[in-house]
Amino acid sequence: MSTQILPSTPEIVCVNPATGEELGRVPLMSASEVAAAVTRARKAQPAWARLSIRARAEYVLRAREIVLAQVDEIAALISRETGKPPAEATSMEVVPTLDLMHYFARHTEALLHRQKIDIGQYGLMGRSSYIVYKPLGVVGIISPWNFPWATPLDEVVMALMAGNAVVLKPSELTPMCGLKIGDVLRAARFPEGLVEIVTGDGSTGAALVEAGVDKIMFTGSVATGKRVAEAAARRLTPVVLELGGKDAMLVLEDANLTNAARAAVWGGFCNAGQACASIERCYVHESVAKEFTKLVVEETRKLRVGPPAGDEIDMGAMTNERQLRIVEEHIQDAIAQGARVETGGHRVENAAGWFHEPTVVTNVDHSMELMRDETFGPVLPIMTFRSDDEAVRLANDSIYG
Repeated sequence: MSTQILPSTPEIVCVNPATGEELGRVPLMSASEVAAAVTRARKAQPAWARLSIRARAEYVLRAREIVLAQVDEIAALISRETGKPPAEATSMEVVPTLDLMHYFARHTEALLHRQKIDIGQYGLMGRSSYIVYKPLGVVGIISPWNFPWATPLDEVVMALMAGNAVVLKPSELTPMCGLKIGDVLRAARFPEGLVEIVTGDGSTGAALVEAGVDKIMFTGSVATGKRVAEAAARRLTPVVLELGGKDAMLVLEDANLTNAARAAVWGGFCNAGQACASIERCYVHESVAKEFTKLVVEETRKLRVGPPAGDEIDMGAMTNERQLRIVEEHIQDAIAQGARVETGGHRVENAAGWFHEPTVVTNVDHSMELMRDETFGPVLPIMTFRSDDEAVRLANDSIYG
């Protein structure tokens, strides 16, 4: 989804990235509105925390039944907001949340059960020690645009099962999925105020960090994550950051090349490569590199790219033009330094939305942005190595974890 902030009104215009059509508008909420949402959540939290874990689980399972009944509707919404095919939205977003909701509804009681600690001889002196889990209060969640249903809903469910209230700020690129989460929880009759959804841009997220919540969950870029960490540090607010990556795949000389090639194509191009766990660097032993690359290129050329419509599309649009431009910049930088594009390499011509061809690049090295910075798009660079030790060294030669 693209967004356009209108200067005359506090709204965000939401646009389908595959078609360019307007999907709707949501409020760009102010700092005072965010603070009010946190206040409402804080008021609702104590009564929720007093419920037993089993009672909380009943709410979550009721919400799960609603999601299950609306799988196709939710997948279609995700598809419209992100540009990914509905089948991919179902398999990578909706179904995993159904599993997670069931798991934590059934297992949170055991996970958070009071644990006795062995204190040795002091136990003979009438002393005892336990780990006791208690709710934090209000958890602020700032969620990403690449998985706008699964990431926030998973975090909301875990926070709620632990007895917390939640204020969720969805990405400005995909706010309607966040609002849909709120609709589902209201339909499941969660207490009023327990889960608040605040829509807006980066200023809204910054306001949430400053609003005095008891923990922050942030998923997004390294640059924004640094700003969140700095703001949270000023208040000593606990924070969890899930940031970028440049994940490596190693293909050794004894690999099953057919399976490895298919795995590389799936890992590199699912969600149009817009995942922090995408394969962004592929290192292949030089003795099998030629055959492996041939298989990867063959599989990549089979991918059907276009506007999400039923099951006939394998890869949809990229979610925003800014990310598409980064993909183009990385490819052009690599080509300028001697890389070779084996297939793809360009935007999809005459497309209404932000589509990029699935791209395989060879003759790359670590002097190129494509091998060092997060690309977050449908590009699979392949580099050769001579020994396993060299492969491990190359994989570890990164600023990312």
